[in-house]
Amino acid sequence: MKKGTCPKCGSREIFSGADLSFKRGMNNSNTIPLGGMSMAPLNNFVCGSCGYLESYLAREKDLEAVRKKWPLVM
Repeated sequence: MKKGTCPKCGSREIFSGADLSFKRGMNNSNTIPLGGMSMAPLNNFVCGSCGYLESYLAREKDLEAVRKKWPLVM
């Protein structure tokens, strides 16, 4: 989706919240928990045709915290 194509339906009508300055919604709905009071903001991409949504960490530095604190899916 970051490159402008929906992986579900192939549409090129992709909308991005990556440049929004205020990334926190009600109850931190546009963030993920990193532990304690730490939250990582997300960049969201939405397909305007089918509604499919992808989220990515907005700050690269938060990826290391996820690696340390979240369980690995196997």
